[in-house]
Amino acid sequence: MSIYYLRKQIVSDHHGDATWSTRLVAILFLLAVAPARPSVGMAQQLVLTAGVEKQTFFEGEPIYLLVRLQNVGTDTAWVRPFNLFSPAVTLFAGRGYADPSPVAKPTRNYSMPPSWRGEPIPPGTGVLNTMVLENIFGDEWDSRRHLFTHHLAPNEYELRVEFDAHGGVPGTTPLTVKSTPVAFQIRVATSAEANEVKELEAMRQMGWDTTRVAGLPRAARYSSTLINWVDRRWTDQPDDPFLPFLLYDGLYGVGQILWNSVQAGEVQRFDPDTSEVVSRLRLAVIGRRRGSNEGAHLVQALTARHPDQMVLLRDRLSGTPAGDMARYQVERKQHDQQLKQQRPR
Repeated sequence: MSIYYLRKQIVSDHHGDATWSTRLVAILFLLAVAPARPSVGMAQQLVLTAGVEKQTFFEGEPIYLLVRLQNVGTDTAWVRPFNLFSPAVTLFAGRGYADPSPVAKPTRNYSMPPSWRGEPIPPGTGVLNTMVLENIFGDEWDSRRHLFTHHLAPNEYELRVEFDAHGGVPGTTPLTVKSTPVAFQIRVATSAEANEVKELEAMRQMGWDTTRVAGLPRAARYSSTLINWVDRRWTDQPDDPFLPFLLYDGLYGVGQILWNSVQAGEVQRFDPDTSEVVSRLRLAVIGRRRGSNEGAHLVQALTARHPDQMVLLRDRLSGTPAGDMARYQVERKQHDQQLKQQRPR
Protein backbone atom coordinates (compact mmCIF):
# COMPACT_ATOMS: atom_id res chain seq x y z
CA MET A 1 0.00 0.00 0.00
CA SER A 2 1.50 3.36 -1.00
CA ILE A 3 1.98 6.31 1.38
CA TYR A 4 -0.23 8.41 -0.90
CA TYR A 5 -3.05 5.90 -0.61
CA LEU A 6 -2.67 5.72 3.17
CA ARG A 7 -2.89 9.48 3.45
CA LYS A 8 -5.89 9.65 1.14
CA GLN A 9 -7.69 6.89 3.04
CA ILE A 10 -7.10 8.53 6.42
CA VAL A 11 -8.27 11.89 5.12
CA SER A 12 -11.41 10.26 3.73
CA ASP A 13 -12.15 8.32 6.91
CA HIS A 14 -11.42 11.19 9.27
CA HIS A 15 -12.48 14.26 7.31
CA GLY A 16 -12.87 17.11 9.75
CA ASP A 17 -11.11 15.19 12.50
CA ALA A 18 -8.21 17.23 13.87
CA THR A 19 -6.45 14.04 14.91
CA TRP A 20 -6.03 12.62 11.43
CA SER A 21 -2.80 14.49 10.78
CA THR A 22 -1.34 13.14 14.01
CA ARG A 23 -2.26 9.60 12.96
CA LEU A 24 -0.74 10.13 9.53
CA VAL A 25 2.53 11.28 11.09
CA ALA A 26 2.56 8.19 13.29
CA ILE A 27 2.00 5.88 10.30
CA LEU A 28 4.68 7.60 8.26
CA PHE A 29 7.07 7.26 11.18
CA LEU A 30 6.37 3.53 11.46
CA LEU A 31 6.97 3.09 7.72
CA ALA A 32 10.23 4.97 7.98
CA VAL A 33 11.62 2.93 10.87
CA ALA A 34 10.33 -0.46 9.64
CA PRO A 35 13.26 -2.88 9.16
CA ALA A 36 14.62 -3.22 5.65
CA ARG A 37 13.88 -6.48 3.81
CA PRO A 38 16.81 -7.12 1.54
CA SER A 39 15.45 -10.50 0.49
CA VAL A 40 12.57 -8.77 -1.32
CA GLY A 41 14.95 -6.95 -3.62
CA MET A 42 16.94 -10.13 -4.19
CA ALA A 43 13.76 -12.06 -4.93
CA GLN A 44 12.95 -9.53 -7.62
CA GLN A 45 16.51 -9.84 -8.90
CA LEU A 46 16.44 -13.64 -9.27
CA VAL A 47 13.88 -15.29 -11.55
CA LEU A 48 13.40 -19.06 -11.59
CA THR A 49 11.59 -20.70 -14.51
CA ALA A 50 10.81 -24.33 -15.30
CA GLY A 51 9.23 -25.78 -18.41
CA VAL A 52 8.50 -28.99 -20.27
CA GLU A 53 7.76 -27.25 -23.58
CA LYS A 54 4.35 -28.71 -24.44
CA GLN A 55 1.16 -29.70 -22.67
CA THR A 56 0.53 -33.26 -23.88
CA PHE A 57 2.88 -36.27 -24.08
CA PHE A 58 2.20 -39.90 -24.90
CA GLU A 59 2.92 -42.60 -22.32
CA GLY A 60 6.59 -43.51 -22.55
CA GLU A 61 7.67 -40.32 -24.31
CA PRO A 62 10.68 -38.55 -22.76
CA ILE A 63 9.76 -35.23 -21.11
CA TYR A 64 12.66 -32.79 -21.22
CA LEU A 65 12.60 -30.51 -18.17
CA LEU A 66 14.56 -27.26 -18.45
CA VAL A 67 15.13 -25.09 -15.38
CA ARG A 68 16.70 -21.66 -15.53
CA LEU A 69 17.81 -19.29 -12.77
CA GLN A 70 18.30 -15.77 -14.14
CA ASN A 71 19.74 -12.62 -12.62
CA VAL A 72 17.66 -9.77 -14.02
CA GLY A 73 19.09 -7.22 -11.57
CA THR A 74 22.09 -4.90 -11.76
CA ASP A 75 24.25 -6.54 -9.07
CA THR A 76 25.93 -9.92 -8.89
CA ALA A 77 23.85 -12.47 -6.99
CA TRP A 78 25.66 -14.89 -4.68
CA VAL A 79 23.78 -18.16 -4.24
CA ARG A 80 24.12 -21.83 -3.45
CA PRO A 81 25.01 -24.20 -6.32
CA PHE A 82 21.99 -24.46 -8.62
CA ASN A 83 21.07 -27.60 -10.55
CA LEU A 84 18.40 -30.27 -10.36
CA PHE A 85 20.60 -32.49 -8.15
CA SER A 86 21.52 -29.73 -5.72
CA PRO A 87 20.11 -30.21 -2.19
CA ALA A 88 19.07 -26.55 -2.44
CA VAL A 89 16.64 -27.34 -5.29
CA THR A 90 13.32 -29.02 -4.56
CA LEU A 91 10.99 -30.34 -7.24
CA PHE A 92 7.31 -30.44 -6.28
CA ALA A 93 5.06 -32.65 -8.38
CA GLY A 94 1.54 -34.02 -8.21
CA ARG A 95 -0.86 -36.02 -10.33
CA GLY A 96 -4.59 -35.87 -10.76
CA TYR A 97 -6.16 -33.64 -8.14
CA ALA A 98 -3.39 -34.16 -5.57
CA ASP A 99 -1.40 -31.16 -4.41
CA PRO A 100 2.24 -31.18 -5.54
CA SER A 101 4.58 -32.63 -2.94
CA PRO A 102 8.40 -32.80 -2.73
CA VAL A 103 9.98 -35.37 -5.04
CA ALA A 104 12.64 -37.63 -3.54
CA LYS A 105 15.78 -37.39 -5.64
CA PRO A 106 19.50 -38.09 -5.48
CA THR A 107 21.60 -35.08 -4.48
CA ARG A 108 25.20 -34.05 -4.88
CA ASN A 109 27.28 -33.12 -1.86
CA TYR A 110 29.29 -29.92 -2.17
CA SER A 111 32.42 -29.27 -0.14
CA MET A 112 33.02 -25.53 0.20
CA PRO A 113 36.28 -23.92 1.32
CA PRO A 114 36.20 -21.55 4.33
CA SER A 115 36.52 -18.55 2.02
CA TRP A 116 33.43 -19.54 0.01
CA ARG A 117 30.85 -16.75 -0.26
CA GLY A 118 28.47 -18.32 -2.76
CA GLU A 119 28.28 -18.99 -6.48
CA PRO A 120 28.22 -15.73 -8.47
CA ILE A 121 25.53 -15.02 -11.05
CA PRO A 122 26.48 -11.74 -12.76
CA PRO A 123 23.77 -9.35 -13.98
CA GLY A 124 22.09 -10.47 -17.18
CA THR A 125 23.28 -14.07 -16.91
CA GLY A 126 21.73 -17.28 -15.71
CA VAL A 127 22.24 -20.94 -14.81
CA LEU A 128 20.57 -23.66 -16.88
CA ASN A 129 20.06 -27.36 -16.25
CA THR A 130 18.05 -30.06 -18.03
CA MET A 131 17.09 -33.65 -17.48
CA VAL A 132 14.46 -36.14 -18.57
CA LEU A 133 11.65 -35.85 -16.03
CA GLU A 134 10.97 -39.60 -15.90
CA ASN A 135 14.46 -40.11 -14.51
CA ILE A 136 13.48 -38.30 -11.32
CA PHE A 137 9.68 -38.39 -10.98
CA GLY A 138 6.97 -41.06 -11.29
CA ASP A 139 6.52 -44.65 -10.20
CA GLU A 140 9.88 -46.38 -9.82
CA TRP A 141 10.54 -49.47 -11.90
CA ASP A 142 13.43 -51.57 -13.19
CA SER A 143 15.56 -49.40 -15.48
CA ARG A 144 17.20 -52.55 -16.87
CA ARG A 145 13.93 -53.33 -18.61
CA HIS A 146 12.71 -49.82 -19.35
CA LEU A 147 14.11 -46.61 -20.79
CA PHE A 148 13.66 -44.51 -17.64
CA THR A 149 13.94 -45.07 -13.92
CA HIS A 150 10.33 -43.93 -13.37
CA HIS A 151 7.02 -44.37 -15.14
CA LEU A 152 4.34 -41.72 -15.68
CA ALA A 153 0.93 -43.23 -16.35
CA PRO A 154 -1.78 -41.37 -18.30
CA ASN A 155 -3.03 -38.59 -16.04
CA GLU A 156 -2.90 -34.85 -15.36
CA TYR A 157 0.30 -33.57 -13.75
CA GLU A 158 1.60 -30.39 -12.18
CA LEU A 159 5.11 -29.47 -11.09
CA ARG A 160 7.09 -26.50 -9.83
CA VAL A 161 10.63 -25.88 -8.65
CA GLU A 162 11.89 -24.09 -5.53
CA PHE A 163 15.42 -22.94 -4.82
CA ASP A 164 16.85 -22.20 -1.36
CA ALA A 165 19.17 -19.55 -2.77
CA HIS A 166 20.90 -18.34 0.38
CA GLY A 167 21.13 -21.40 2.60
CA GLY A 168 24.71 -21.53 3.88
CA VAL A 169 25.82 -18.41 1.98
CA PRO A 170 27.60 -16.10 4.46
CA GLY A 171 26.10 -12.69 5.13
CA THR A 172 22.74 -13.33 3.47
CA THR A 173 19.14 -13.49 4.62
CA PRO A 174 16.95 -16.53 3.89
CA LEU A 175 15.57 -16.52 0.37
CA THR A 176 13.48 -19.10 -1.50
CA VAL A 177 12.86 -18.52 -5.21
CA LYS A 178 9.91 -20.32 -6.80
CA SER A 179 8.93 -21.07 -10.37
CA THR A 180 5.36 -20.80 -11.57
CA PRO A 181 3.51 -24.15 -11.73
CA VAL A 182 3.77 -26.18 -14.93
CA ALA A 183 0.79 -28.29 -15.96
CA PHE A 184 0.84 -31.11 -18.53
CA GLN A 185 -0.88 -34.39 -19.25
CA ILE A 186 0.10 -37.92 -20.31
CA ARG A 187 -2.18 -39.63 -22.82
CA VAL A 188 -2.40 -43.25 -23.91
CA ALA A 189 0.14 -44.03 -26.62
CA THR A 190 -0.98 -44.98 -30.11
CA SER A 191 -0.07 -48.41 -31.44
CA ALA A 192 2.87 -46.99 -33.39
CA GLU A 193 4.13 -45.04 -30.36
CA ALA A 194 3.78 -48.04 -28.05
CA ASN A 195 5.65 -50.25 -30.52
CA GLU A 196 8.52 -47.78 -30.68
CA VAL A 197 8.78 -47.74 -26.88
CA LYS A 198 8.86 -51.55 -26.82
CA GLU A 199 11.54 -51.62 -29.52
CA LEU A 200 13.74 -49.20 -27.60
CA GLU A 201 13.18 -51.05 -24.32
CA ALA A 202 14.28 -54.29 -26.00
CA MET A 203 17.41 -52.55 -27.23
CA ARG A 204 18.06 -51.13 -23.75
CA GLN A 205 17.90 -54.61 -22.25
CA MET A 206 20.90 -55.64 -24.35
CA GLY A 207 23.13 -53.89 -21.81
CA TRP A 208 22.34 -56.65 -19.29
CA ASP A 209 22.14 -59.59 -21.71
CA THR A 210 24.70 -62.32 -20.97
CA THR A 211 23.78 -64.37 -24.06
CA ARG A 212 26.95 -64.91 -26.05
CA VAL A 213 27.04 -64.46 -29.81
CA ALA A 214 30.28 -65.23 -31.62
CA GLY A 215 32.01 -65.50 -28.25
CA LEU A 216 30.86 -62.12 -26.90
CA PRO A 217 27.85 -61.16 -24.75
CA ARG A 218 25.05 -59.37 -26.59
CA ALA A 219 25.69 -56.43 -24.23
CA ALA A 220 28.86 -55.68 -26.22
CA ARG A 221 26.72 -54.75 -29.22
CA TYR A 222 24.54 -52.26 -27.37
CA SER A 223 26.35 -49.04 -28.30
CA SER A 224 26.69 -49.87 -32.00
CA THR A 225 23.07 -51.00 -32.16
CA LEU A 226 21.88 -47.76 -30.58
CA ILE A 227 23.98 -45.59 -32.90
CA ASN A 228 22.76 -47.45 -35.99
CA TRP A 229 19.16 -47.07 -34.82
CA VAL A 230 19.60 -43.33 -34.23
CA ASP A 231 21.33 -42.87 -37.59
CA ARG A 232 18.45 -44.51 -39.44
CA ARG A 233 15.82 -42.69 -37.41
CA TRP A 234 17.53 -39.35 -37.98
CA THR A 235 17.24 -39.91 -41.73
CA ASP A 236 13.63 -41.11 -41.68
CA GLN A 237 12.16 -39.11 -38.78
CA PRO A 238 14.50 -36.34 -37.58
CA ASP A 239 11.97 -34.95 -35.09
CA ASP A 240 11.62 -38.19 -33.16
CA PRO A 241 11.48 -37.18 -29.45
CA PHE A 242 13.68 -40.13 -28.43
CA LEU A 243 16.74 -39.01 -30.41
CA PRO A 244 18.11 -36.52 -27.81
CA PHE A 245 17.49 -39.02 -25.01
CA LEU A 246 19.28 -41.85 -26.79
CA LEU A 247 22.24 -39.66 -27.75
CA TYR A 248 22.67 -38.51 -24.16
CA ASP A 249 21.11 -40.60 -21.39
CA GLY A 250 20.91 -43.75 -23.52
CA LEU A 251 24.67 -43.97 -24.02
CA TYR A 252 25.55 -44.18 -20.33
CA GLY A 253 25.00 -46.71 -17.55
CA VAL A 254 23.93 -49.58 -19.78
CA GLY A 255 24.85 -52.45 -17.50
CA GLN A 256 27.44 -54.34 -15.53
CA ILE A 257 27.70 -57.12 -18.11
CA LEU A 258 29.20 -54.77 -20.68
CA TRP A 259 31.57 -53.26 -18.13
CA ASN A 260 32.76 -56.73 -17.11
CA SER A 261 33.55 -57.48 -20.75
CA VAL A 262 35.51 -54.26 -21.04
CA GLN A 263 37.52 -55.05 -17.91
CA ALA A 264 38.18 -58.58 -19.18
CA GLY A 265 39.61 -57.14 -22.38
CA GLU A 266 36.97 -58.84 -24.53
CA VAL A 267 35.71 -55.58 -26.02
CA GLN A 268 37.10 -52.09 -26.30
CA ARG A 269 35.59 -49.44 -24.07
CA PHE A 270 33.28 -47.13 -25.99
CA ASP A 271 33.44 -43.47 -25.02
CA PRO A 272 30.47 -41.57 -26.51
CA ASP A 273 32.03 -38.23 -25.60
CA THR A 274 34.97 -38.80 -27.95
CA SER A 275 33.12 -40.68 -30.69
CA GLU A 276 33.05 -38.77 -33.98
CA VAL A 277 29.80 -40.37 -35.12
CA VAL A 278 28.07 -39.57 -31.83
CA SER A 279 29.28 -35.96 -32.00
CA ARG A 280 28.06 -35.68 -35.60
CA LEU A 281 24.61 -36.94 -34.68
CA ARG A 282 24.41 -34.78 -31.57
CA LEU A 283 25.30 -31.63 -33.50
CA ALA A 284 22.82 -32.49 -36.25
CA VAL A 285 19.96 -32.95 -33.77
CA ILE A 286 20.97 -29.80 -31.87
CA GLY A 287 20.84 -27.78 -35.09
CA ARG A 288 17.34 -29.01 -35.88
CA ARG A 289 15.99 -28.83 -32.32
CA ARG A 290 17.77 -25.61 -31.31
CA GLY A 291 14.55 -23.91 -30.25
CA SER A 292 13.50 -26.66 -27.85
CA ASN A 293 14.39 -28.15 -24.48
CA GLU A 294 15.64 -31.17 -26.44
CA GLY A 295 18.32 -29.06 -28.10
CA ALA A 296 19.43 -27.62 -24.76
CA HIS A 297 19.55 -31.15 -23.33
CA LEU A 298 21.97 -32.29 -26.03
CA VAL A 299 24.14 -29.18 -25.66
CA GLN A 300 24.49 -30.13 -22.01
CA ALA A 301 25.65 -33.56 -23.17
CA LEU A 302 28.47 -32.01 -25.21
CA THR A 303 30.01 -30.23 -22.24
CA ALA A 304 31.81 -33.36 -21.01
CA ARG A 305 34.49 -33.45 -23.71
CA HIS A 306 33.69 -30.74 -26.25
CA PRO A 307 34.08 -27.32 -24.61
CA ASP A 308 35.42 -26.02 -27.94
CA GLN A 309 31.99 -26.54 -29.47
CA MET A 310 30.28 -24.36 -26.87
CA VAL A 311 31.55 -21.04 -28.25
CA LEU A 312 30.49 -21.97 -31.78
CA LEU A 313 27.05 -23.09 -30.62
CA ARG A 314 26.63 -20.00 -28.45
CA ASP A 315 27.23 -17.70 -31.42
CA ARG A 316 25.39 -19.77 -34.03
CA LEU A 317 22.31 -20.54 -31.92
CA SER A 318 21.99 -17.25 -30.05
CA GLY A 319 18.49 -16.53 -28.77
CA THR A 320 17.43 -20.19 -28.55
CA PRO A 321 17.35 -22.60 -25.58
CA ALA A 322 20.26 -24.52 -27.12
CA GLY A 323 22.23 -21.28 -27.58
CA ASP A 324 21.42 -20.18 -24.03
CA MET A 325 22.73 -23.49 -22.69
CA ALA A 326 25.92 -23.09 -24.72
CA ARG A 327 26.34 -19.55 -23.44
CA TYR A 328 25.95 -20.70 -19.85
CA GLN A 329 28.49 -23.48 -20.35
CA VAL A 330 31.02 -21.00 -21.80
CA GLU A 331 30.54 -18.65 -18.85
CA ARG A 332 30.83 -21.53 -16.41
CA LYS A 333 34.07 -22.69 -18.01
CA GLN A 334 35.51 -19.17 -17.84
CA HIS A 335 34.53 -18.86 -14.17
CA ASP A 336 36.17 -22.19 -13.34
CA GLN A 337 39.38 -21.11 -15.08
CA GLN A 338 39.43 -17.84 -13.14
CA LEU A 339 39.08 -19.71 -9.87
CA LYS A 340 42.00 -21.98 -10.75
CA GLN A 341 44.18 -18.97 -11.55
CA GLN A 342 43.28 -17.31 -8.24
CA ARG A 343 44.09 -20.35 -6.10
CA PRO A 344 47.48 -20.19 -4.36
CA ARG A 345 50.06 -22.69 -5.54
